[in-house]
This record gives sequence, structure tokens and C-alpha cells, in this order.
Amino acid sequence: MASSPALAQERTQDQCAWTPSYLPLPAGVTSGSVSAAGSNGYLAGQAPDGRVLLWHNGQPVAVNAPVSTSISVAGVNGSGEIVGYDGRSSSAFVYRDGSFQTLPAPAGTVTSATAINDSGDVVGSAYKFPDPYRSVVWKRSQPGAYRIIADDVAIGIDNAGSVVTEKGSVWSPDGTTRGLAGSPNLQVQVFQGGYALGQAFGDYTGLHKWDTTGSLVHRYEAQDRPTPRSVNSHGLMVASYTPVGGTERELGVWRGATFLGNITAERRVRVVTETDELAGQRASADGQTWLPATWKCS
Repeated sequence: MASSPALAQERTQDQCAWTPSYLPLPAGVTSGSVSAAGSNGYLAGQAPDGRVLLWHNGQPVAVNAPVSTSISVAGVNGSGEIVGYDGRSSSAFVYRDGSFQTLPAPAGTVTSATAINDSGDVVGSAYKFPDPYRSVVWKRSQPGAYRIIADDVAIGIDNAGSVVTEKGSVWSPDGTTRGLAGSPNLQVQVFQGGYALGQAFGDYTGLHKWDTTGSLVHRYEAQDRPTPRSVNSHGLMVASYTPVGGTERELGVWRGATFLGNITAERRVRVVTETDELAGQRASADGQTWLPATWKCS
């Protein structure tokens, strides 16, 4: 049975002091945020006007993409390829090779891309009323084609090409499927770094963490249902929660089962990077605007 460490623990001192740094912005951009992290030092996000932003090793990279608040960034990989949703056409997009590309989809569906792996394979979901949501894979090696793999919402894709869906199904590129422990009575919200994070139906106080074999690695206990934000392959995780016995929600950081402390003052942390940094958005020094930022443990 997997261990069940409480999300709120007695401690004398936080194990991390998170030191923030602002990310530079491209010319003409005065504010922005980070919403996705990839390997090899890539981060992606957006400016308030919808401009797509990309950084590599902390430096801005020019992006030749449309500027629209109807576009939303969902993922980035280790080559700086970006995916997300284009509300102007209700379609999934990928930005690669210097161009913004609409991904093919079943006729009449609203389609969004959720994640992209380091091979350039994209996963997302398609919906057409009254049909169920369907998980879609776009292989980099098969441009112009797509594959429906499940009647469920796709959460993420790993570098082996395995996809995890909201109900906890794990699809492999050879066409076989297996379930996370407890599937299909699950609500998976994050699949990153080889871990899936989410909840089990009827369990209103636990955050579950699975590996790609489907095994439950940990169940974290809280006052109410915790909401995961991000995790990396080293097990560094960020989630919002209400401590056992508490009344206010906190934003906490863990490595595996070890609680590193709350970072509640920085509520706009969104992602964990593979270099064990946090990334998101924080207020400028004068408090007048919101700027993209990273945080390091010290």
C-alpha cells in the first residue's frame, strides 16, 4: 500500500526558501506569464494581448505566431515547439519550424492540444455534441494525420508516446491500454515527468500520485480535495490545498513525500521545471503589473 503523508505536517522550518527572478521580456512586451515548461530549458507563456512567449535558458526567443487573446498556450517541449488552443478556429495548434500550424481534426469538432513530447508528438482532445470527448494523437512522423485513441479527455503524453486520460487510462503507441489504480473512477489533472496527479471518486481529502505502470505511488491527505498544478521527473510537485485542521488554502511544494513548505505568497506559480525551478507570474517591484518569473530553492 502506498504511503499517505499528510499535506499539512508539523515542521519547525521550511526546507526551501524560494528566491524569485524575473524573466526578461521581448521588445514591446511589458507583462506576461509562464504557463508551460519543457526540457532543455524551455518555458512558454503569453502576454496579456495574447502574444505567445518563449524562453530558452532564461532568455526570450522570437516567436512568429498570431497575436490573439483567443489563443492559449498549453505545452512546450525540449525543442521549443509550442501547442495549445486557437479559439479563432476552435482548433488545436502547434508552433514549430518557425510557423504557427493548425492541426487536422475530425470534421465539426472543437479541438485543443494539451501537451507535446520531445519527439514532437502532440496529444489533445476533440469534442462534438452530443458525442463524448475523444483523445487525439498527432504523430510528428505523420504530418496531416491524426489518431483517435480513447473516448476521454487527454491529459498528457510522455517521451515514450504514452498518453494518460482524465479517467486514468494509459494508452501506449502499440495500441495497448492499461489503467491507473482506481481507473476509471478517477479525475486525473496532471501528467508530467512520468507521474500522474489527480483524485479518486469519493475521496474528498486525498491527492493521488501514480507512475506510468499504473501503480499508486502516494496518497497525500488534506482538509479538502487538493488541486495539483505541476510535477517533474524528480518528484518535485506543486499543489494547492487546505491543511488538515485549517480553513485557508495554501500553495505547497513537495519532493516525493517530503513537504518542502508553502509558497502561498506566490499564488501564481504554475509549473515545475526539470531543473527543479518553479515558474509562473509575480507582481513587479512597484506592484503595477505582473511579470513572468522563476523561483529557485535556496
